[in-house]
Amino acid sequence: MQNYQNIYQTAREGAGLTQEAAAERLGWSVRCLQDIEQASREPSPEKAAQMAAAYRAPWLRGYYCNRCPLGCVWHRPESNVELQQLALEVGLEAEDYEQERRDAHDLARIALDRKIDDAEYPRYQAIQRRMLRRAYLAEMASIAGETQVER
Repeated sequence: MQNYQNIYQTAREGAGLTQEAAAERLGWSVRCLQDIEQASREPSPEKAAQMAAAYRAPWLRGYYCNRCPLGCVWHRPESNVELQQLALEVGLEAEDYEQERRDAHDLARIALDRKIDDAEYPRYQAIQRRMLRRAYLAEMASIAGETQVER
């Protein structure tokens, strides 16, 4: 029989935590954590976010959101005003090449040891926010272009 681990268990173990230590850090019962790891209970958005923070595994948020019915719905720009605002934001964001280079350099330095320590974590979060914003703006620009073609 193949040994199956769900993603939450994998993240916990990657953080070097036992179920007991993780449950204590999260302020949950061990049983609650076991239920989530055995997939007999789906975590709430709050619990998924808590695990992502406690395990230093921000990708858990994305994993959770990709399965959430609300996270699967994309907002399409509906008006020209909205499209113009989006174009302005994308243009301003694209002008900051130096920040992108610094982010790429900092991210590479953070990733060298394959761990994010306490000193690196705030920088990592800031880089992640900027990257997510760029990705969001690029996706919205793409969707806006598709919306204009459909009309």
